[in-house]
Amino acid sequence: MAVLATPEQFSPDLSDDRLSIVGELMLDVLAKGIAATSTQYDCAYSRAVLPWAWIKNALLQLAQSREHAWLSIKHAGNDLVIAIGDNPIRFFIDDHLNPRKVRVLSPTEGEAAQLAFDFASQTDSTPALWRFIVERALNDDAENRVFFVGYNVTSEIVAKWEFTESVRAFRSTDSEIPAAAKLDPIVLAPIHGHSEERRANATDINEVNEDERRAS
Repeated sequence: MAVLATPEQFSPDLSDDRLSIVGELMLDVLAKGIAATSTQYDCAYSRAVLPWAWIKNALLQLAQSREHAWLSIKHAGNDLVIAIGDNPIRFFIDDHLNPRKVRVLSPTEGEAAQLAFDFASQTDSTPALWRFIVERALNDDAENRVFFVGYNVTSEIVAKWEFTESVRAFRSTDSEIPAAAKLDPIVLAPIHGHSEERRANATDINEVNEDERRAS
């Protein structure tokens, strides 16, 4: 299998650090959504819709907080379009290799207009659509994952990035490592001070010995 390019190779804005911030948020919200829909009153519909809605709202809130200047909102409807730098992006809960939702590979009006504008520069190796694809674990031995995928004009994957639960746990643990404790500086007495004291003691002993010899 050929090694796919990374998103950053096509746009410096799509760096690993930036994608990790979004991917970590998605997995965190997904885990909460799965836990919240694990009751006896839930069904396939609620288990699918609630995590999706929570992730959408989490992305909206993160972009609106302006905590990251590189993250913005292009369209705030249910067909949410965010942007990292100048790159418009949509997200789905699906299979990135064989997406079931037609909209995964269908450009929005804005994306279609951009594709028409850039049509002359589009090649089979150039991403035309950027998608965050959240994949839920299929069983207890697997883990939830987020893929950031670039599809070309013929819907083939030409760029891919992956973020897993294991990576999220590592980042969380790494960020909680406490800073090293500051210790008080060690104060060392001057060496010559001890030497003077030893010489003084030696002089006293010699004087005592001399007095004892005279007395005998």
